[in-house]
Amino acid sequence: PLLGAALRFLLATALLLLGLVYRRRSLRLPDGRRQHLALLAAGSINGLGYACVYLAEQTLTGGTTAVICASSPLFTLLLARLFGLEPLLPQRLLGMALGLGGVSVLFADGLELGDGHFHAMVLAGVAATLLWPLYGALLKRWAQHLPPLVSTCYFLFYTALVLVVLSLVRGEPLPDLRAAPWTAHAGLFYLAVIGSVLAWTVYLWLLQRLELSVLSTLGLIQPVIAVAIDLILGTAQLRLRGYLGASLVLLGMALSAWRRGR
Repeated sequence: PLLGAALRFLLATALLLLGLVYRRRSLRLPDGRRQHLALLAAGSINGLGYACVYLAEQTLTGGTTAVICASSPLFTLLLARLFGLEPLLPQRLLGMALGLGGVSVLFADGLELGDGHFHAMVLAGVAATLLWPLYGALLKRWAQHLPPLVSTCYFLFYTALVLVVLSLVRGEPLPDLRAAPWTAHAGLFYLAVIGSVLAWTVYLWLLQRLELSVLSTLGLIQPVIAVAIDLILGTAQLRLRGYLGASLVLLGMALSAWRRGR
């Protein structure tokens, strides 16, 4: 799983480099070492987060994982306040309380499904609560004045680097890519182009124009779509209580993002 994630981000980095060459853009960072360190830290944290998610998805469906990761904006709100980037409004506190209640219900549902299921949920939760909010705050402070193509290239390269190292530490074998089905190649290509190059370039472009906490909640459509796909494919893992928890997470995040008059 970690080698697959690394291939995704290595391919995305190569495509971004081609884009920079085509547009004759330099990879030089105006603030030099400080911005490099910030992008290295953000990419490393993102790599650890994706390692948790890819390992969790050996047990969880995409829908269940996406719902757990939808709690990430809760902790992004807190981190944005701690970094002095944004105020913590009462309305957002209420949204956070609802979202945390939903996460608790989700994990209670997972515990009843067995230890392996619960441990996988914990892995996804670590990515959402401890890791991903950190990279958003780092990028907001240190990378928002960089051209999005340049910052995305560095960010995804460092993400890939961490995943390669973790894959080697786990002793994952090199796959025979020729023996992989065409669906695996298509999936890797989709995740590299749409889920990495396009998604992260747009994210870093929006980071220059939106508050971090609001931007983090824009991804809430993802768990809705992922759960719908689980239901269509008949692979849904959540039960009635789990869907109640998912609804509370999404409601809390929507309340946190909504700003009167804006």
